[in-house]
Amino acid sequence: MPSTTAPRATAELAVKVRALLAAARPGWPGRALYALASLPLGALYLTLYAGLLMSVVAVIYGVGVLLILLVLGVTRGFAGMERRLARELLGVDIPEGERVRDQRGVVRRLRRLVFAADTWRALGWLGARGLLGLATFATLFFGGAAFVALGWVRWNPLTAIPLLALMGLVVVLTVAVLDLLVRLSASVAPRLLGAAPEQRIAALEHSSRRLADRNKLARDLHDTIGHALTASLLQATAARRTLAPKDDRPVQSDFARQALEHIETNTRTALAELDRVLAVLRAEDGGRDPAPFAAPSLADLEDLLAGLRDGGLPVALVVDGDVDDVPAGVQELAYRVVQEGTTNVLRHAGTPLTVAQVVRSGDTLVVRVCNERASQFDSRPGPGGGRGLAGLRERAAAAGGTLSAEPSPSGGFELCATLPLSGAA
Repeated sequence: MPSTTAPRATAELAVKVRALLAAARPGWPGRALYALASLPLGALYLTLYAGLLMSVVAVIYGVGVLLILLVLGVTRGFAGMERRLARELLGVDIPEGERVRDQRGVVRRLRRLVFAADTWRALGWLGARGLLGLATFATLFFGGAAFVALGWVRWNPLTAIPLLALMGLVVVLTVAVLDLLVRLSASVAPRLLGAAPEQRIAALEHSSRRLADRNKLARDLHDTIGHALTASLLQATAARRTLAPKDDRPVQSDFARQALEHIETNTRTALAELDRVLAVLRAEDGGRDPAPFAAPSLADLEDLLAGLRDGGLPVALVVDGDVDDVPAGVQELAYRVVQEGTTNVLRHAGTPLTVAQVVRSGDTLVVRVCNERASQFDSRPGPGGGRGLAGLRERAAAAGGTLSAEPSPSGGFELCATLPLSGAA
């Protein structure tokens, strides 16, 4: 029977404490409850300090290190409770700090426990709370003693009003001092219980990297799906023409079957890219590291252009120079340039003669997509929104290169990207 009574009593006490905290919203009730809570908590934290001192002394006996680690772990636990008290009772916005138990491996957790700045800042805060408890006790003791002493003075009609005024003044001064102590705690709490400067910097860097990764995902998704849809439309148009020829031309069923196979491949590629992007976003939202994926490279250009040739776009690929040791980031960007360039040819010019050229010159990679003057427009999918070139220009600039898009002297169009090999990062 006692084994079930104790947990039940503890649960009931926890419910009552939560109800009390919910009732004491930020304001004078919250500050009053915070000041009263400083008495037992201050005594507890001073006891914790005494335990830390004893642990340091016990190092010579071999168990002191374990005791110090235990005290530091308890300190971080109390720091979490103090954050919740400050938020609930004082209305102070204090974000959660780093959680040591989220670190991987026992050694890494112990290192973060000992060397993390917020551990020692939390220990400093518990010391400040202990001093606050002492100051609160002294204020209540001397204020109560003065109030009782004035009450024990022999009263008469001449001294009653002055004594009542003095007793009221004692009460006002006591409450004012307690309120000042609580407000002082509210001003110091964010500095000692909040995230350390290096943690805030790391959080900003992580947020920046996450935003950059999401922008890259959006651009890759735009490039892949835009190219797949444009190429599929071109191939579907070519298949329709071969299945319904004019001027008594023979039906080319083999060509139509090949075009449909390319449409199927393009659709699968676009769906796989969409699925990959969604998987990465879900992993990031869940706090997990996304699974690595194989980024496209220069070796994939021939497969990219093969489907366009079968759909009716006469496009040639010219690779000049040794590109095997080109960094993966530069190869992916070069692939995206060719992908966006050929997509724009289909959208704006139809199916003119097109050349995709990749030239390595020293430490620079030059990627060009050039097309001749448009000869037919009936299969043109239509203009895009202009986001592809803008995204490519930003990515080229981030890699330390340049991107130009302008009409060519022959009446066509040329897309040219100059990428330094050192811009792989």
